[in-house]
Amino acid sequence: MAEPISLASGLLALATFAFQSSITLYKTVQSFQFHPKRIRDLKEELEALSGVLGSLTETVSATTDVDLSALDLPLLRCGNACNEFEQEIMKCSSRSGGSRTSFRDWAKLRYMGDNVDGFRQLLAGYKSTINIALTDANLRKSSVTAEGLEIYRNLIKNATDDLEAHLQSIDEKLEAILEHTMTESGLDVTELRLIKEERMSTQKCLQICAQLSDHINQIQLTPKRSGSSPGPMDPDALPESLINEGLQECRNSLILTAAKLETYMKDLIDRLVTKSETAMTSEEEHADLVRLREEWETTRQCVDICSKADIHLKENISTIDNYATGDAIQFMVSTDGKTIHGRNRGLGWRTRQVGGHLSDVTLQQLSRDMSSISFQNTGNEDPSMRDSTLSTPDDGVENKPGSEFGERHGRGFKLTSRTTADIAMSSTKSAKGRQSSPPKG
Repeated sequence: MAEPISLASGLLALATFAFQSSITLYKTVQSFQFHPKRIRDLKEELEALSGVLGSLTETVSATTDVDLSALDLPLLRCGNACNEFEQEIMKCSSRSGGSRTSFRDWAKLRYMGDNVDGFRQLLAGYKSTINIALTDANLRKSSVTAEGLEIYRNLIKNATDDLEAHLQSIDEKLEAILEHTMTESGLDVTELRLIKEERMSTQKCLQICAQLSDHINQIQLTPKRSGSSPGPMDPDALPESLINEGLQECRNSLILTAAKLETYMKDLIDRLVTKSETAMTSEEEHADLVRLREEWETTRQCVDICSKADIHLKENISTIDNYATGDAIQFMVSTDGKTIHGRNRGLGWRTRQVGGHLSDVTLQQLSRDMSSISFQNTGNEDPSMRDSTLSTPDDGVENKPGSEFGERHGRGFKLTSRTTADIAMSSTKSAKGRQSSPPKG
């Protein structure tokens, strides 16, 4: 007999369990012939969920250097939810006669008080969380386009919003069950009320921690732009560094405080549920209460995964905006594997640009080579050309982008204007030449 799946089973076993459970539920739904809009939407969500779970299973099987252990609880809850919903379908079908060809009572299905759409949204939350965790792991190993970053950023925001709404719904359901239990039983109402008030206070403290952490992220000083990087003795570098270190310490302290509050919140929920369980006589109510408690904990874990992914997204992107004129060399390079989001802009016919992911050694050698080439070219220039270039960096109208001359003839070179003395000297030489010529015979 196989051992029951649990958090101790390991990530691969949990991913496989959730994957197989989603496929089994899909096949069960597919076996019924009547598929209204809600059921078609559920099937599509199950297909998408199975695809994400399949990718996760392959990733976990193929690599050992990716830590996705934060997904343990969501995977366990996802697999259990699929199995439990399948059982609800079979119960509802048996009460309707057991025929899969004529079953039309989809609207009567309930899971934790929600209908089919509510269950589909539950699965969508699992899918988004797993997808975000996978993308977060991949971003630490590879680069991505600016468009891809924006899509990922929107995915995190939308998933977080949906999970927060789901968490609020769970709180409301727990509140309703507890109110009902307190009314129907002879429990100590005062103690339950105090626990509820303490839970609300803890929730408010968590919100304050989150808001303060976001505010620190906004005011934390960013490094100076490339091109004006402070040197080792730059007097402005030390104050900025000290402020950033202090803000980071505050942020780390908030993270620890929030973790303690989360643990305390979970303990309060457990106490509320335990108090209510003793007064419940209905097995269905008891099962819903247990599921709601598990779902509450899982959803908070999913929110935490999305929050950390958002932090990693901001920390692992180097934003660079280079601008230079004249004879310049621009570098937009990552040597530590971070994703680069930026642009090189240069005005001048000899601006050189380098971009991409390079090693430190390669970057240093490339910088020396390009600087050497620049120095040699500068030394070989005619002084009058350098003076002309310095006085007119655009090399005249003919070199301006979009000019008619440039479009027809390409880049040109401005001719040095001749002075009046040069013209007079040339005329004198020409006259002397004519005087010295022998007369024709």
